[in-house]
Amino acid sequence: MKTNSEVTMTVQTLGDVNNNLDSQVATLTVLVGENLGYTTLKTSMPLRQFIDMSWVANKVNNSNHEQFKEEAIAQRTLIPAHVKGLAQYTLMGLVRAQLDYRRKHGKQISDELIKVSEALPSGPYASLQPVVCNIRNCKFGGVDLQVEQVKDQHGTNTGVYRVPLSQRQLLYVVDGQHRRAGFELVLDFLKDICPTYKYPKRGIFIRSDFNGDIISETEHDFWQDVLEMALTRSNVAVEIHLGLNADQEQQMFVDLNSKSKAVQISFVNSFDHADPINKYLNEVLLGEEILPLSPSDEDQSDWHKDKGHLKRKDLKQINSLLLLGKTTSSSATPAIIAERAQFGRKFWQAIAKIPGFSSPGAKSKTVAQQPVVLKALAKLAYDLGYGTSKLRDQEGLARLINAISAGKLDFSHSNNLWRSLLVSNEDRAQMLPGIEKYIHVPSGTNLDAGTWDETNKWVRFGSRHNDIFPRLGDAIRFNLGLDPRPTVATAILADELKFEIEDLDI
Repeated sequence: MKTNSEVTMTVQTLGDVNNNLDSQVATLTVLVGENLGYTTLKTSMPLRQFIDMSWVANKVNNSNHEQFKEEAIAQRTLIPAHVKGLAQYTLMGLVRAQLDYRRKHGKQISDELIKVSEALPSGPYASLQPVVCNIRNCKFGGVDLQVEQVKDQHGTNTGVYRVPLSQRQLLYVVDGQHRRAGFELVLDFLKDICPTYKYPKRGIFIRSDFNGDIISETEHDFWQDVLEMALTRSNVAVEIHLGLNADQEQQMFVDLNSKSKAVQISFVNSFDHADPINKYLNEVLLGEEILPLSPSDEDQSDWHKDKGHLKRKDLKQINSLLLLGKTTSSSATPAIIAERAQFGRKFWQAIAKIPGFSSPGAKSKTVAQQPVVLKALAKLAYDLGYGTSKLRDQEGLARLINAISAGKLDFSHSNNLWRSLLVSNEDRAQMLPGIEKYIHVPSGTNLDAGTWDETNKWVRFGSRHNDIFPRLGDAIRFNLGLDPRPTVATAILADELKFEIEDLDI
């Protein structure tokens, strides 16, 4: 046995300490598993920790940071609109969770907080999809990583390990860069509103009735609690691959993003209970039996097997145009839809009265069964009711609804109005004198609006709906004697001046 004088002291220098600091950045508690035979780590961590420990190796990020300029690129460029949508979804989940927490603990929920929740999309559940990452700075399979077995109170191995990572062993995001950026937007939003007592002007969320003043203490305390929940009780699941080289990481990105089969849009819409437009369709139009048809979950349709149905994806776009003025529901909130619910009811109650609509073989009986015509009617109704100041016309809206309901607007295939987009500008003006002041198709434009089936006497509109439905709306304006759209009138005038100048050979 050594005496005290014989014990050898281990001497460390500051250089040794500095070298060891690199290994003390974070220790992950993980499950060790295999993915198709390759070793992976599975863990869960708070959003803030994940952001701090990860890196997205896309072209912009790498080129803007000196230490990453030589790193391999294994990610596409970030899409800001997608990031914002995911941020709003994450915020919605946090708000919902905080409200549920308050109800569970018997805390009062004020009208202010109800308004906050109604201004965000809501659904029966919200969750964050796991993120897939790669640690580049280790040997393949992580064979050089240190691990420590976690034992239970009886000293039995649990199958859980602690893995210390250095600051050089970042988690390179292979699948989930938009979620990561969305998390950052949420945290930035919450960290902005809490000290300032104001909603950021360009943030991911603002109450529709917010007038720019500071928010109340009640609302401030709520957002403070949401921030605390985001920082301490909101984790993201991460699957970590180990030591993949550039080719392997790039291949995994391609496989994860291109090998899956996209679900049909109509089927997705039938399952999406959080989207306010879908909820309106299911709870109001179908629940109250205002819409006299069954939505189809299939994205394909056959005129010869027409049962009078409409596809869910088309119904969603039609109702988005009707209630929001756009084909997507990204800006929809429960509060906006609730405010316009009765407007939507009146529109569909009128549509349901169109002869032949929703009946078997409806497409052969009425052009109104074609989604592009319903889109035209919906957008026209929105413009007259909720559009810009130059488009709003309550008297015109009443005229439109009455014309549909009373049968004054003829939706039969024989009505030349529906063939007006299938002919030249000259033939259109001859067929329907005066319509040339309403419809603008620039010279040389291939509108490809559709065809006239001489055998069946059908008008079949084309698939380029975004080009067709605004002009069908203009044709309906002409038929009802409404004013032309100001933008169309301006474009027609500009063309006329152009031709006059060309005739003068200036």
